[in-house]
Amino acid sequence: MSEVIIRRVHAPAFATECDATTALFLEARRAMLPGLRQVHSEEHAYQWMREIVFPRHSVWLADMAGEIVGFVARDGAWLAHLYVKPGRTGRGIGKKLLDVIVAEAAAVTPVLRLYTFARNAGARRFYERHGFVAVATGDGSGNEEGEPDVRYERPTRG
Repeated sequence: MSEVIIRRVHAPAFATECDATTALFLEARRAMLPGLRQVHSEEHAYQWMREIVFPRHSVWLADMAGEIVGFVARDGAWLAHLYVKPGRTGRGIGKKLLDVIVAEAAAVTPVLRLYTFARNAGARRFYERHGFVAVATGDGSGNEEGEPDVRYERPTRG
């Protein structure tokens, strides 16, 4: 297996890397959350990633021999996204992405927060294994998909 490199977006390849990351995001959501209500078109997802996520969040990519196999995005004290390409999970890619974002967040916030859907058992196990604690649950009225969710927190320091 090739080495996984965690890196920033390459500015000259912004559009290509953004599109590859969006495709990974859509593929991972379909694989991990079958039947999840699609509230936006795929075209909207590409636009949102290009215009909101990549320019406004701290984004790190997991690169394996030139292929983007995962990404993480942070918005202040919120871990907004952490996705690994289906077929590449269970290989430590998510942990490497999480380690980078927690270290980065430690400079600006004492606590890192996130939401995940309650039925996403794999994500919940992953976050709990890596120090996150469930602090609140929601009935789905607070997200566009209408899915029950769980808010997690973990300290970034110490």
